[in-house]
Amino acid sequence: MGNKVLIITSATLLLIIFVVLNLRGSSTRITDRVISAFNIEQAKYIANSALNITLNKLRLNKKLRGNFNDNLLLGGSYNVSIKGTDTVLISVNANYMKQKANASVITIWNIITLPKINAAMSISSSNIDISLHGNILISGIDKNSDGTPGTSQPVSGISVENINDSIRIVNGIPNNVKPQIIGSTPSPSVLVNQNSQNLSELINQYIQSADIILPSGTYSTGTILGTPEEPKITFISGNANFAGNASGAGILIIYGDMSCAGNFSYQGLVIVYGNTQISASASGNSAIYGGMLVVGPSVDISATGSAVINYSSRAINNIQQKLKSSKFIVSNWVDW
Repeated sequence: MGNKVLIITSATLLLIIFVVLNLRGSSTRITDRVISAFNIEQAKYIANSALNITLNKLRLNKKLRGNFNDNLLLGGSYNVSIKGTDTVLISVNANYMKQKANASVITIWNIITLPKINAAMSISSSNIDISLHGNILISGIDKNSDGTPGTSQPVSGISVENINDSIRIVNGIPNNVKPQIIGSTPSPSVLVNQNSQNLSELINQYIQSADIILPSGTYSTGTILGTPEEPKITFISGNANFAGNASGAGILIIYGDMSCAGNFSYQGLVIVYGNTQISASASGNSAIYGGMLVVGPSVDISATGSAVINYSSRAINNIQQKLKSSKFIVSNWVDW
């Protein structure tokens, strides 16, 4: 009887041990599957996070292209490839605890929006004071920066937003300067053009898309704010004085006063604006080919040198084609 009990007890013990070992094995397999699933999801999370990081970098640097490998993120790593021109493909390969994941997205750059250029110099203000002397030329007759004629129809030399400003400006221009304000109408070519565009919205778009951001200061010989081949959007957050042989091309936005005392030359759109009195003055041999926009509650414009402000459709078309907004359309986001 005792031997039977011993055999039954031993058999039961062996059965319990077998069950326990099987349970432990199943538990280990379940745990491995859970860990593996977590690692796969973490790899996907790294891949998608890397896309977001790269998109933010691309907004700040519109020319960012190439392969960037072995970037560490969230305990894993990723490689990223950026290629294309106006349509950009971003591809990411991520790795986390030997698990891999991929993600990609296509971005399409928005073209920069330009205001309608209806004058060589457009003024948007409720209080305008203009003092023009010297050999200044404000011309709405289309001309290229090399002096050759353009192909577009002429615009006005100066445009304002109401008839009273137009009359006051014409009466205030000295007789010897009136023949130098030329354009689509007899000299002095000063027309009223109501601007229906939201200038503040456009200016904010340019500031957000700026390639170059500078503080208030004097910018002299050696200052290059873009070229016709590679125009730039430049934002100067304060008064700007251009001296020497400074030059640029693209869109120049100045939040403050602008003064030109040297041989400043620019091809594109120059915007001088502010929330108080704005002053734009030229005493040197500055030349702007494209267009100039002055915006503010009170505007004071003076010239005593040989300044040239000449409408140029070529300069405007060049920046329209080559400058891109900081905003782009994101499409075809996939991960696997």
